[in-house]
Amino acid sequence: MVGTPEEPQFCAWCGATLAYEPHHHEPRFATLAEQARASGEDLPPLPESVEELMRGDSYVGVCPGCRVLCHVISHHARA
Repeated sequence: MVGTPEEPQFCAWCGATLAYEPHHHEPRFATLAEQARASGEDLPPLPESVEELMRGDSYVGVCPGCRVLCHVISHHARA
């Protein structure tokens, strides 16, 4: 069985070959929790397994075919 590539290789919009670069991002759940705390709400923490799944790896690239900025977050399924 062939393994999956470490990073995305194609444009999500047109399918052209695309060289992505790693890109730092803050997971959405972290941003929402920070906003809730700033407004005085006290949210229970997410289970660690859920945070790990949602964190993922982030990549960005500019497609030479359709000239769109592609941002991809790859989430890791638990083994």
